[in-house]
Amino acid sequence: MLRLPQVHRRHGQCRARSLLCLMMKLTEATHKNFEDMLGPVVSIDGIEHETDDDKINEIVFELYKEAASVVNIAAHLCTEASSAKGGWPRNQAICAGLLIRIMKFMVVVTQLSVEGNRSEVVMALTRCIMESAVNLEFLVHANEDRFYDQFVKLSLGPERELYDQIQSNVSSRNGQKWPIEERMLKRIEDLCQRSGVKIEDVDRKSGDWGGGVRERLKAINKEDLYVTLQRIPSHAIHGTWVDLYTSHLEYDNKTGTYRPKSRFSRLDARSLGPTAAMVLDAVRPYLDRFFSEIPDRMVLRNRLDDAQRRILIADGVHEQLYAKKRRGGWPGQRPTPTEQS
Repeated sequence: MLRLPQVHRRHGQCRARSLLCLMMKLTEATHKNFEDMLGPVVSIDGIEHETDDDKINEIVFELYKEAASVVNIAAHLCTEASSAKGGWPRNQAICAGLLIRIMKFMVVVTQLSVEGNRSEVVMALTRCIMESAVNLEFLVHANEDRFYDQFVKLSLGPERELYDQIQSNVSSRNGQKWPIEERMLKRIEDLCQRSGVKIEDVDRKSGDWGGGVRERLKAINKEDLYVTLQRIPSHAIHGTWVDLYTSHLEYDNKTGTYRPKSRFSRLDARSLGPTAAMVLDAVRPYLDRFFSEIPDRMVLRNRLDDAQRRILIADGVHEQLYAKKRRGGWPGQRPTPTEQS
């Protein structure tokens, strides 16, 4: 469980705020300010001998924040050519937007993690982070305009359905539009214009791009992670029976009845380490694809590789320690959704 000392709690909250501030003002980076913005390297010296899982949790918490810093900087990098034009072209903007989304969600996870017991909410946020990381890695790996086009066009399906509904309602009133309808239509018009898409060309039916999540994972050689990255965490998103049983209800074996479980579930390194490592996997090809001609990118690239190495080591140590405790048994503890899979 992440029982952090008060100094760690303050640092986690301040670090989250600094990431958000950095997002507003950073457009490009140099060798020097890469190091300044990344901050100190989180040490894992001696972790292989650690027997206190709370101390490992604290280290992984700091590593997660370090990974978020890497994501944040990568999300705001801009070449001289793009800067001269005022920003990124659409395809890169999609990738950068995914990085910014990941960074924002990671910031919120750090804010929740300082409490040490927000596992249910972190699980839902992690599912969002993972899907964005998969989408980013797939887009960069495929590097085809058609997938970027699909990403944009298929996402507008709900807007097309809303557009049709408004038009039907307006028609039933002999052409009278309500102010709220005018605002919604204006928003749809602006969104489509900036997306380079006509709303009439959008299919209102639900669809998935790139062949679906499983196919996107297959394309980046991670198909075996589909269940653990997508399906199991989806319980936390949709509030399925598994989610209710695991996180929100207590079962009484004697009476065969259920009671409310109002307290939050414990949070530990398993909720943070694997996510951070997966995210860094997606940042690496983004840097190589869009900044291959900029030598200074290697400062960030090398830090990314080293951070991921330390995260995986810490995660392995925690898993070994956790497995030993599980063999001994923790009274009253039920497996997490991931363990049940």
